[in-house]
Amino acid sequence: MVDLFSSFSNRSEISIPELPWIDSVIPIPPALASLLEEVSDGVQIWDQSGKLLYANQAAAAAIGDISVDEYLNGQYDCRNWPAPILKDQTGALLPPEQFPFSQVLRGKSILGQIVQYVDQQNRDRCCAIKAFPIRDETGSLACGLIVSQDLTELHLTQQVYQQQQQQLNQIINAVPSMIAHLDAEERHCHANGSYLKSFGQAADTVKGKFLQDVIGPVIYQQMQTAIQQVRAGTQSELCLPMAGSSRPLQYKHVTLIPTPSDQGRHGFYLLFKDITAHKQVLDFAENQTQYFQHALEGAAVGIWDWDLITNEMMWSQQQERLFGLRPGRFDGNPDTFFALVDDRDRDHLHDSLQGAFESQKMFSAEFRIRLGDKSVRWLNHRGQVFVSQQKEPVRIAGIAFDITGQKAAEEKLRRQVNRQRLIAQISYDISHSNDLKTILQKVVSEVRAFLDVDRLVIIDLQDKMAGKATFEAHSLDVRSMLSWKLRHAWIVKEKFLKLYRQGHPVVVNDIHGQRFSEAELSFFEYFQISADLTVPLLENKKLCGLLSVHNRTPKNWQLEDRRLLETLSTQISTAFQRDKLNRDLTRANQELKRFAYLDGLTQVANRRRFEQFLHHEWRRLMREKAPLALIMADIDEFKAYNDLYGHQAGDDCLRRVAGTLSSAVRRPADMVARYGGEEFTVVLPQTHLEGATKVAEKIRILVRGQKILHEGSTTDSVVTLSLGVAAMYPHLLRTPDDLIQAADQALYRAKEAGRDRVVTASKQD
Repeated sequence: MVDLFSSFSNRSEISIPELPWIDSVIPIPPALASLLEEVSDGVQIWDQSGKLLYANQAAAAAIGDISVDEYLNGQYDCRNWPAPILKDQTGALLPPEQFPFSQVLRGKSILGQIVQYVDQQNRDRCCAIKAFPIRDETGSLACGLIVSQDLTELHLTQQVYQQQQQQLNQIINAVPSMIAHLDAEERHCHANGSYLKSFGQAADTVKGKFLQDVIGPVIYQQMQTAIQQVRAGTQSELCLPMAGSSRPLQYKHVTLIPTPSDQGRHGFYLLFKDITAHKQVLDFAENQTQYFQHALEGAAVGIWDWDLITNEMMWSQQQERLFGLRPGRFDGNPDTFFALVDDRDRDHLHDSLQGAFESQKMFSAEFRIRLGDKSVRWLNHRGQVFVSQQKEPVRIAGIAFDITGQKAAEEKLRRQVNRQRLIAQISYDISHSNDLKTILQKVVSEVRAFLDVDRLVIIDLQDKMAGKATFEAHSLDVRSMLSWKLRHAWIVKEKFLKLYRQGHPVVVNDIHGQRFSEAELSFFEYFQISADLTVPLLENKKLCGLLSVHNRTPKNWQLEDRRLLETLSTQISTAFQRDKLNRDLTRANQELKRFAYLDGLTQVANRRRFEQFLHHEWRRLMREKAPLALIMADIDEFKAYNDLYGHQAGDDCLRRVAGTLSSAVRRPADMVARYGGEEFTVVLPQTHLEGATKVAEKIRILVRGQKILHEGSTTDSVVTLSLGVAAMYPHLLRTPDDLIQAADQALYRAKEAGRDRVVTASKQD
């Protein structure tokens, strides 16, 4: 393609003699037309009236997807080319007088105007424009020549680049290291917050400033060699001491990274990384003797240095003291160092060191050592890995300090949090469970595990002379106390009972440090108790039990342990009270239920209970397709009995008859009920008519056998019964009332037939 746009780069205007084909004002010579069609840029000519004289395909394409013919034959206003609304390179709207043809028709040339617009296909476009007025031989304006170059793709690429540059700047701003971007003239293009803060600059003023003006002449002079290298296209690095009036001396590792350049002059990125700690360790390694004479004398910080080439370690005297060694006793062997580390942490320490060697970064590890007195000390080791020019680790050096107190505080806080969670969970479990035995067994197991003791036991003190272990959790190494009656000093001695009643605990860290009798010591030895912590269980301020924890080795009980047990004892006491209330309520409900379903005089089921039972059995036997029998019994001439002997004797008679009926019916599934007055019923599930008749006859004979005197009876001299018997197979077409009616009809016939007899229901009943 021919680049016509560049060929007009230095022209301000063109005359017709230079373009002889203009005289003909179209048609353009074929050879020239072919040449212009090969041009990658748009070419178009308008006369002074705004009529389009010529345009190639590239010029037509600037408007939209139209052909040259459509463009030439269309009614286009030169003043609105290439679109009615134009913007400049910054996105600002152009006034109409600055539109390309407006300027050309005024005789003004345009050399590289950038315009943005939306074409007829609603696409964002961008092009560079050069426009020239063409004059005739007299110097008058004949027409205007417009050469346009499509920059849309380039413009979009620049937008993407700018977005990426903004994102890059955002990332750079988030990095704690000091970073700046400089052009080939050493002027600042961008700097992140750390860089601006360090050199006291503002983001809106640093851009365009020369490097020397920002970092100062001293630092700039130290960086001269590195700057020359990076401007030649080679990455360079150096270390610099930096100090300021408001900050202590710091050491920075400076990296200069060249940016791509087509002209051989490179801009570069400037990175400052803080290596103050690293430099301090290096200074220590280079000045060992002087450093050890003056460094942290008497302070609790150890210093160590491990030469990975010779595999030798050097420790300061304080480092040796931290490991429980006398100064000068460490032999410099790394194996000795690892042997002093607790077995539980040795593998972790190895892994941490190996990770530091591989990553070549800072090393940090926390581990335990066991001292000569068997106590444990926590240490924190921190160090820096040093590498060779081949990037291989050759040395690691750093410091160590005692963190036992910190670890103890962390452990105390952790246990406190876990203790609160445990108490909350126990409180929830106890308050939401009706199964006290199961929940208390769970509680003692969880608390024993939390306290890490050998036994936790709940002792019931209902027996004044002894206690009984009712709930227990213990390790496999000690005997169980469960179900034993315990008579040791904690329970039977009045001085301890007095403490318990006042809510005080008994704390023994070591039984051998107390005055106990031989019998008491034998008790402790049998149950393997060397340390004991016991708190009382109080119900309404009354001592009802003990909560006791045991350990088979001496143990220094902590205040937190005692508080946990005291809180737990309160929860357990509350649970006992709630359980007692629940049991009392259950008994009361059962008693109420019994009163609701029993006849108060005869203590057999009342009529309400009879009807419920009969309907229940009717439905059950309907499913099982089994028979259901009913006996209705009535005391013969009971009114005469009452009139003769009085109501008190009548009540006694009813009770004796009810007792006789109950003794005659043996099966658990059968029921005797008082139906009303002197009338009783007997429900016999899964019983045929013949079986029910035998039971009725047995009842009649047993009542006669009671020989209850009845001189007012016309039937006999003793109390007798008349009984009606009926039996049915329950089904959907019948109801329990049908069975009652059948038995009642049979009873009526027994009365009519002379009383003191059993009559079975007929099929009609």
